[in-house]
Amino acid sequence: MNNTSSETCDRSVFNSTPIWVRFIGEGGTQIPTSAVEPIRCGSQQSTGWYSGPMPTNPDETTNGTVCFSWMSNACYWRNENDIRVTNCGSYYIYELTAPPYCQMRYCTTHTSSVSKSTATLTSISSYIPNLFKKLIGW
Repeated sequence: MNNTSSETCDRSVFNSTPIWVRFIGEGGTQIPTSAVEPIRCGSQQSTGWYSGPMPTNPDETTNGTVCFSWMSNACYWRNENDIRVTNCGSYYIYELTAPPYCQMRYCTTHTSSVSKSTATLTSISSYIPNLFKKLIGW
């Protein structure tokens, strides 16, 4: 969220076919759940943030929208498709498509709101086939 340089177009990373993404690294691990100032996150203008309920339990998936801030409007543009977010226990994965315009970019941040599950190895091993089915569209 603090990146004010290195403008990149997320339309070159994503396309109209949704893909599941896990964010890792210095830039953050989650899409913010509140508006981000313009010209942040390596965007030319509009910063993307998630508007919707976050899944609170492991293996839970919720639907929401990505809003793109512009000027003083926190949700000037909405992504054309709703997105899905899945709680994987210690991180989230997001089903994303390309933003509507090149000047828009998904933001990421570091937060600790992911459910810290006390899942056993048995529940984790049953979770993996379910996630695989979601990823391939069963």
